[in-house]
Amino acid sequence: MVDSARRRVLIVDDEPLVLEILSEHFEIDYDVEIALNGVDALNAVRRQRPDVVLLDVKMPGMSGVEVLKAIKQLDDSIAVIMVTANEQVALAAEALKSGAFGYVPKPFDFRFLDHTLTAILNRPMGDDFNTTHGKGSG
Repeated sequence: MVDSARRRVLIVDDEPLVLEILSEHFEIDYDVEIALNGVDALNAVRRQRPDVVLLDVKMPGMSGVEVLKAIKQLDDSIAVIMVTANEQVALAAEALKSGAFGYVPKPFDFRFLDHTLTAILNRPMGDDFNTTHGKGSG
């Protein structure tokens, strides 16, 4: 592991304010790219592979789950964390079944987000455990 190489985080949300808040939070420690929709997100993944994707569950056009499935077809090793409003927990559960690493609810708990990214980026290669905010084993 090379500490001098900055890890890449792609943040995908249709709300510009959410993109601004998350990118300002993470740009201190990571190279951050943002996308307002699923098509832009997939283009960003093709252009330069991110280490982690923070992906909104509910977006116009392609849903977050559709984008997740497309990302996993491009590169199954990319960790995707779904971002969800509390009423979208059922969609987040579907995303977990489709290969999401975990999910985080809005409003954001930045300590939890930081912990989750650290866990993802420090996991051994091939370790495919899921982590969520309150997910039980099933």
